[in-house]
Amino acid sequence: MNNPLVSVLIPCYNVEKYVEESVNSILKQTYTNLQVILINDCSTDRTGEILQRLAGEDSRITIFENEKNLKLIVTLNKGLAYCKGEYIARMDADDISLPTRIEKEVTFLERNRDHDIVSTLFYAFRTENPGKRDFHHSPLKDEELRAYLLFKSGICHPAVMIRKRVFTELGLGFETEYLHVEDYALWSKAMYKTKLANVGEPLLLYRVHKSQISSVHEDLQTDNKKKVFKIHCRHLGLPTDNEFIDIYSSVAECVPLHSSFKYLDKCEDFMLSLININKEKPFCDAKYLERMLSIHWLRLCANSRLGLKVMSRLKKSPFYKEENYTSRDFAVLYTKCTFKLKYKKSFIYKLVFR
Repeated sequence: MNNPLVSVLIPCYNVEKYVEESVNSILKQTYTNLQVILINDCSTDRTGEILQRLAGEDSRITIFENEKNLKLIVTLNKGLAYCKGEYIARMDADDISLPTRIEKEVTFLERNRDHDIVSTLFYAFRTENPGKRDFHHSPLKDEELRAYLLFKSGICHPAVMIRKRVFTELGLGFETEYLHVEDYALWSKAMYKTKLANVGEPLLLYRVHKSQISSVHEDLQTDNKKKVFKIHCRHLGLPTDNEFIDIYSSVAECVPLHSSFKYLDKCEDFMLSLININKEKPFCDAKYLERMLSIHWLRLCANSRLGLKVMSRLKKSPFYKEENYTSRDFAVLYTKCTFKLKYKKSFIYKLVFR
C-alpha cells in the first residue's frame, strides 16, 4: 500500500473543553503521514490558546484564523483550499477518532480505486455520561448506501475520508443552501458520480450535546432535507413540485403528512415508483431497497393515526413483509395504532441531522 498524505480538516469554535482530546486522537493515529489543519472560527473562549500550544508540540499541525465568524460550511470550503493531501479526512473538534481510523480508511481507498468517499460506523455518547455508548450502524456497501441515501445520510461526516478529486474534478463541495444537512446533500450528489462505502466497524466516538438541536434547527433541517430529496428526484426523473416532495418527505420520515387512507395510497404509489425506476435503470441494490421500503411502510402505517383500521391496509400492500419485522416493530405498531399516538422525532434522527 502507498503512504499518501492525508489532510485532516478540523474547524474549531468555542471547544476549549474538548478540542485537546479531539486533536490528540488524530495525532495518535497509527497512520502518521498527516497534515492537520485547525481553523479557529473566531472562538471567544480558550480554544485559540489550546490550538497554539498543540501546534507547538507537533509540526504536522497548521493553524488558520478566520478574521470573522464564518460558521461551518464556509469554513469547510475555505479549509479545503489548504488541504495538500490526496485524501481529506474530516473531524469535528469535540469528537474522538479511534486509533486505527485513518489507517483503515486509507487502506480501503487504496484498495478500492473506484470509491472516492469512505466513512465508518460510530458510537454516540453524551458528555455527561461518556461510559454509555450507543452504536450507530449504516450500510457498508455502495449499492446499499445508494438506497439508504434516498431518505437519510448513511455517511458519518466527522468520520469521513474523501479523495481530493471529489472537490477538484467532480466539482462538489459543501453548500450553504443545505444548511444543517450540507453533508447529506454532498453525499447525495456524489452517489450519482462515484462510489461510497463505510468501514464495517465503529472508529469514531461522536459526542452529543444537549444544545446541539433546537426546534428551530429541526424545522430548518426538515425544509433543507426536502431540497436534498429534490436532488434525487432530478436524477431519477421524478416530480419536484411541493406536493410530491411532501409525499417523499412523509415516506422518508415514516410520518404521513395527512392522516388519511388516501394519503397512505399516495405514499405507497411513490414507493412503488422507486421500485419500478430501479428495475428499469438500476441505481441501487434491489433487495435492500425493497426491504428498506417494507420497513418504512410499516412505520408509515404505525404513524398514520388512523387507529387499528389501518391494519388491513397495511397487510394489503406488496410492501408488507412479515419477515422484515421484529417483535418490537409489531409491539410499537399495535401500541401506536391502538392509542393513535403522534410521532415524536427520535434521538437517532437528532443524532444524524443535527
